[in-house]
Amino acid sequence: MRHPLLLVLASLTGLLLPVVEAAQAAVVGAGLAPHRDAEVLVRYRDGAEAVSAITAKSRLGLSLRQSLPGARAELLSLPAITSVESALALLRADPAVELAEPNYLRFPAEFIPNDPLFDQQWGLRNSGQANFFAGGPAGVVGADMKLPAAWDANGDGVPDRSGDGSMIVAVIDDGFQLDHPDLAANFLPGTDTANGDSDPSAASDESHGTLVAGCIGARGNNGIGVAGVAWDVKLLPIRFGFDTASAIAAYDYARGQGAKIINASYGGPGFSQLELEAIARLEQADVLFVAAAGNNDSNIDDSQLSYPANYALPNILSVAASNRQDGIASFSQFGPTTVDITAPGLQIVTTALGGGWSTSPGVTGTSFASPYTAGAAALVRMSYPAADYLETKARLMEGAAGGDDIDLRVASGRLDVAAALDLAPRPNLVIDAVQLVDDGNGALDPGETAQLEIRLRNQWLEATAVSGQLSVDDGAATVGGGAQSFGNLAREGVASVRFPISLPAGSSGHRQLRLRLTLSAAGGYSARRSLLLETGRLQDGQTARGILQTDLYDEFHTWHFDAPAGLRALRFESQAGQDIDLLIKRGQPARYLISLDVDPDSGEQVFETDADQIGGASSGNESVTLDNPAAGTYFVTVVNYAQVENTAYSLQALGNPEPAQGSGGGAFLAFGLLPALWPRRRH
Repeated sequence: MRHPLLLVLASLTGLLLPVVEAAQAAVVGAGLAPHRDAEVLVRYRDGAEAVSAITAKSRLGLSLRQSLPGARAELLSLPAITSVESALALLRADPAVELAEPNYLRFPAEFIPNDPLFDQQWGLRNSGQANFFAGGPAGVVGADMKLPAAWDANGDGVPDRSGDGSMIVAVIDDGFQLDHPDLAANFLPGTDTANGDSDPSAASDESHGTLVAGCIGARGNNGIGVAGVAWDVKLLPIRFGFDTASAIAAYDYARGQGAKIINASYGGPGFSQLELEAIARLEQADVLFVAAAGNNDSNIDDSQLSYPANYALPNILSVAASNRQDGIASFSQFGPTTVDITAPGLQIVTTALGGGWSTSPGVTGTSFASPYTAGAAALVRMSYPAADYLETKARLMEGAAGGDDIDLRVASGRLDVAAALDLAPRPNLVIDAVQLVDDGNGALDPGETAQLEIRLRNQWLEATAVSGQLSVDDGAATVGGGAQSFGNLAREGVASVRFPISLPAGSSGHRQLRLRLTLSAAGGYSARRSLLLETGRLQDGQTARGILQTDLYDEFHTWHFDAPAGLRALRFESQAGQDIDLLIKRGQPARYLISLDVDPDSGEQVFETDADQIGGASSGNESVTLDNPAAGTYFVTVVNYAQVENTAYSLQALGNPEPAQGSGGGAFLAFGLLPALWPRRRH
């Protein structure tokens, strides 16, 4: 804004607009450094009468904000209509003013380690580095974990928050190069729970553990290779057999050795009660369990087939992978109420088997997002020795940043280590559970108003006067209730409220509703959490249509059909130009996992599901008939098995259809037939 005096002077020349624009150009040309808006610093001339100074301020509409040390210097606030540039010009022209300048901003110094590959570690400092693949998009400056600022606590050029060796992080994986020059100084003696001996060394084909360990604790600023998140940290190497038996033994060993953080860069579709109980015992020992969300591009809020990340335990911190552009990586599993945070997991440069480093094209997967987060947790616990697992988790989540793509897909955002370390204690409000209370079929139908019950959990300081307001992004549904009160939430306290949600009567097709819960609490706390609610109703004999994507979190569409009593048969039919599959389950959507791994016998992708019936024809033209179906709601998930972009399909539900020969086949394993100890899939 321009000061009125400047406008008056310009108008006297008869050249109001040209003079004003010329004055602006002159100020811009001066190249002011970043500064506070609406503030200037001024020092009055020696001997200037107080009345003159007061007159100068009042004439320009300035007010005293702060008297500064030293004679005759003040910080002044500007009126809303005055820019810093115009105020400076007028003050400098006043005979009572000796000096006038902006209130320049200062920034913390960032310590840059001397590791020669650090410039390729975009996840630690994203300066817009070129993609490792020709034609791939470059990074977005600042879309990183803010490690240089995190390492240097007070901006004095000394990396005083890079670790002090007081924290043990257990790394459970396939084996480790214990003498790697960038890791050896941080490794403790470990164990092998697969072979039952004390040697966690890697075999010649076991590179994963060494890659993961470097993300957590490669020695930084040592003149070689890369920097881990924590430079001085105790890494407890535990080789296991990628099954639940050796995993449980590893958890117990880590607890006994005093580890307070465990990294689990693995997962699989089988729920193990014994593993769940073992991780719960870790909670009693104040251990934070950091788990990779998985690499199969599905919403694990719904599919629930990525364990241990999917276990509902408060000491689990589930991690998705982000990309160079500050979005969720296209391969990463996600879930706004199950996956807690995201961290860089694409084209990662880290320590590699053979004493080297995984330079271009790097390695990719939530396997590497998880240890980055485990390293950040170690820095938090070394910086705050009294912090327990819950405060550590809360700091990482409350400090997280990122755009709409990230905070729609995970509970918090992208890991920001500097913010996590610098946070003042505060609440950490997260969605603990969601339930649709409707007419009984468990799905939101056109013309229906249901209640969406949201249970909130507080993971850090007590929150008082908590309120939340629910909204929907695209207007496809209507949410009512306004701001709802959750009351006061103590640490680890929970509270539930219900919001009415409606679909217009004329709605059709498949929809994934994007819901936002805006939270506030006394003392200025605010946060935004997200939900995804899927809906798509089939009606007898009517054809529904959809289009499946491959990189827009849109590979699986779940529809539902309400079957009346007395049907002699129920048929689901689809047609598509590519290979799609149908997963059918009564009462709730099928759980599933389409793995990146392949069956060694067939060479096809492995497909795990608990569906009641599966349509798996390679043509994509499916027909699945249920004889004498029980009344109830049947959920039909359409899977983009071919992984072809823009795959169009049609889908029908037919009650009492004419007899027809069904089809089947396809590559799948029924979840109900899986062994109790399903082999873990490496992420």
